[in-house]
Amino acid sequence: MRNSFISIIRGFHKTSKQLTELSVAGSQTHVERVITASTEVSRTRQVFRTTDDDPNLHTLNHVGLHYKISNDDLNNRLRGTLRPSHRRLMKTFNENCLMVRQPSLEVNGYLKTLNHKHPIPGFLYYGNQGAGTGTCMALNIHYCSLNDWVIVHLPWAGRLIRVNEWHPKKQALESSFKPGRLDVAEDAVEILTQFRIQNQASFKKLDLKTTQEYIWTKREKADVGTPLDEIINFGLNRFKFAADVVGVLFKELRQQASTKGFKVLVSVGGINALFVPWDAKNCIKKNVHTKIHPSELTMIHHFKRMLTPNWCGGAAIGNLIKQANNLDSRESIHPRYLLQQDGFEHLDPFVPIHVPEYSEKEARSVIEYFIDRNWLQHEKANTEQGIQELLFVSQRNGFDLQKTCAGK
Repeated sequence: MRNSFISIIRGFHKTSKQLTELSVAGSQTHVERVITASTEVSRTRQVFRTTDDDPNLHTLNHVGLHYKISNDDLNNRLRGTLRPSHRRLMKTFNENCLMVRQPSLEVNGYLKTLNHKHPIPGFLYYGNQGAGTGTCMALNIHYCSLNDWVIVHLPWAGRLIRVNEWHPKKQALESSFKPGRLDVAEDAVEILTQFRIQNQASFKKLDLKTTQEYIWTKREKADVGTPLDEIINFGLNRFKFAADVVGVLFKELRQQASTKGFKVLVSVGGINALFVPWDAKNCIKKNVHTKIHPSELTMIHHFKRMLTPNWCGGAAIGNLIKQANNLDSRESIHPRYLLQQDGFEHLDPFVPIHVPEYSEKEARSVIEYFIDRNWLQHEKANTEQGIQELLFVSQRNGFDLQKTCAGK
């Protein structure tokens, strides 16, 4: 009996020792895994933010870093500059950030050193769809707006000439100012609204007034010295004259920019849409049987005048988008091809700025930002293998990387 009891005790002790050893081994294995994972995560981590939120401070050292933008700047200075999906992402993240890119810094450098006694220069961004030409324009607009430039921004030039499932039907009326031209009041009102909101900070400081008399009707006119803000109010309240008010505003800006010393930035998204060959299939119609050629539209005329390099005291920027062209002319991304002869000659001379796909540093910065915002939560997102897969699938294209991370 005693021997049996001793055998049981020894067996229990041996089993307990084995369990302890297994537990220690398991703990060591777990610790090793954690250390390995932590090492892998830390190895792939990189700085993706900067505390320099003022675009005036950005240099090449800031390329690939995200900087914060206030809600006020996003809703006012940057109104209409970012695609809706980008704005929705900012709302999801509860934070407004843009990544500094080298092409935008290059243009900012040119804008800093311009001689405003010379005719306005033009800078045209071009690149593959989703590469970030629109974001580069937004970075330039933010920089200029903070430095009290007056911004004349057309978010998407295609909306002025097209009617399809994305651009609702519009009513075109005979111009009261210029026979043969047609006014689209909805577009003119939107341009005036955009201008007022985007320039509310700098426009009040300038206190610009008209330099000549403008007669609207036999009973209504704007005398010399009328504040331009009152002219804008008139256009917003009297839709019939909105297109003419846009013309007056643009004319006064061109004339006074060179004499009063303020600077004007003209920015047009999809600038090639203003010059593409006419497509009668999706154009604006005067009535059921009459289709309007873009050259007949007052707003097209106004913006082409602003882009013509025959005035001083400003600059023009734009981006070229293949989708603004007709289906039979989208094979290349280069300016000469997308602008066609008419657009190329109208804007010449200009500086073409190529916007490439993200560099590996920029792409990794975006991924790190998504992880920081808890938008990219897959367990492999923190591993080198996972990051390499994201870079490969998206080919470092900004828009495709966003869709890939979203699982679309």
